[in-house]
Amino acid sequence: MRTTARGITFLEVVLAVALLGLTTLSVVLATNYISAASIRNAHRLNASEIANRLMLQYFDDPESLPSEAASVEYGREGVSYRYRWALGEESLSVELPTPIAPSTEEDKREQQLARLGRSTADRFGRFRVVRVRVWLSEETGGSYSPETGVPQATLARMYDPADIPNWNPDKLRRQIDTAGLKGVLDQMSGARAGGLRPSLSQQSSDRKSNQKKEGSK
Repeated sequence: MRTTARGITFLEVVLAVALLGLTTLSVVLATNYISAASIRNAHRLNASEIANRLMLQYFDDPESLPSEAASVEYGREGVSYRYRWALGEESLSVELPTPIAPSTEEDKREQQLARLGRSTADRFGRFRVVRVRVWLSEETGGSYSPETGVPQATLARMYDPADIPNWNPDKLRRQIDTAGLKGVLDQMSGARAGGLRPSLSQQSSDRKSNQKKEGSK
């Protein structure tokens, strides 16, 4: 008795082709997602490296920073991109915790300082916070301002302007040539409260107001 082999129907061929197409599409989408995530992580790493270098350059010599109006070129292995950046400096606000056990000596000290118009927290008044934000420029697929979704990195660091012993000799010499010995002593005592670069939030607000003014013209 002879049996006949069952062939593949047209419906089965269509289903197999559809299943193969869905599998291929899933692989392509996953590959594209991984590739895009890798590129974004590389941009964030580049932005972090640029922010760190700008921070170090600012502490060494603020006048040597490049212009914020121009983008910075950075890349590896022959592939370079352009990044924009913003740096702001602001005073540090310190709130001292309330002691659990009251201290008579501390109360006397606070009363003495209060008669002079000062407080214990004043010794922290000279501290500053510097923030650097770097993002992918519109010239290489980013944006002119640090918009949401654009690869970017923000680096913040607290420092003491009066920490002059840790300055390098070149910076101390430049500071004396620029501000004089009195300017260095004022900075050491924390008397210099002005002259700070606008904070990042203030720069962002100014940028938006300028854009509105330009749009209304």
